[in-house]
Amino acid sequence: WAGSWGGSLRHILVVEHVEGGTARVVYAIGREDALRITPMHVRREGRVAADRLDLPGANPASYRLSSDGSLEAVYTSGPMETFARMRRVEADDVIAGRPLPWGEPERVTVAGPDEDGTPSSLEVVLFAPSGAGPHPLAVINHGSTGSGRDPRAFAAAWWSFGLADLLVRRGWLVAFPQRRGRGGSTGLYDEGFSADRAEGYSCQVDRALRGAERALADMAAAVAALRRRPDVAPGSVLLGGQSRGGILAAAYAGRHPKDVAGVLNFVGGWLGTGCASAGEVNGRLFREAGRYGRPILWLYGEDDAYYPLDHSRANFAIFSQAGGQGTFLAFTRSAPRSGHFVLSSRDLWRRDVETYLAGLAPERTAD
Repeated sequence: WAGSWGGSLRHILVVEHVEGGTARVVYAIGREDALRITPMHVRREGRVAADRLDLPGANPASYRLSSDGSLEAVYTSGPMETFARMRRVEADDVIAGRPLPWGEPERVTVAGPDEDGTPSSLEVVLFAPSGAGPHPLAVINHGSTGSGRDPRAFAAAWWSFGLADLLVRRGWLVAFPQRRGRGGSTGLYDEGFSADRAEGYSCQVDRALRGAERALADMAAAVAALRRRPDVAPGSVLLGGQSRGGILAAAYAGRHPKDVAGVLNFVGGWLGTGCASAGEVNGRLFREAGRYGRPILWLYGEDDAYYPLDHSRANFAIFSQAGGQGTFLAFTRSAPRSGHFVLSSRDLWRRDVETYLAGLAPERTAD
């Protein structure tokens, strides 16, 4: 079986022998320079029951057989869970080094906003269904980099392979734009920094909101460029995002309601409650989201150090008072998994997201 953890770390699973509920397997991964991972393989024993294989250990992995013959794989490391879609391959193809179905994304560049008369470009990570299309478009937005004090984090492109896989299998072309200064995008990453950038993100209301406006401008440029692609169907766009990306998606929908098919808001907020101004800044942006006029799905987690549930419920109340429609869901992840990373635990929210998507315009299925 071949696939890639998170769409980036190549992985091969060889099932050598199964007897009496026990499986002997070879577990192999490739190189991932960004994570300082070198190629390796080990033999492991796992448990088999019905359509599931579990590899126990400090960082367990599980594999579940899907109706289409692929494996849905989940790897757990501390607070994070990483997803892979594994396809069956021939051993001869692996040995010969032939191309395998890794499920990795395409990376493209689109025009971003001008900076003082200088054009910028935005990197977009794309996952597409099979076929030429055109496909309905989903645009999913990244969050911050925690404190904003580590410039090395700015260079890492972000996407959610688990969410992309779910949407692609329902016919969506899924795009993860990297805003200015993030990933492979040009320009300055300047989403509400302190006057001394070494101090990270600012709690000042004006600086924070200017940063949000800059991010919304990047998002608008990416959406406009992506809608012009020949493989994108005309019509409204599904939006979503993690943390800052979630509140951006909601605020954008409030400003452009006719262009948005729906919104998946995963633990959305602009400033964490470590800032005394978080209520004011987040409230302003979610008040804008209230003008959207159609349901937004809010997906949050317990034990979120950035956005505790009482703060996020207060944001939902502000959104509702502004006319917003939607559902607020709170999930519990087993310790020590932070509620801020609900997005990585696909089994928690999968059915709720599928139900929400089913209520949107009819979709085409890629399977």
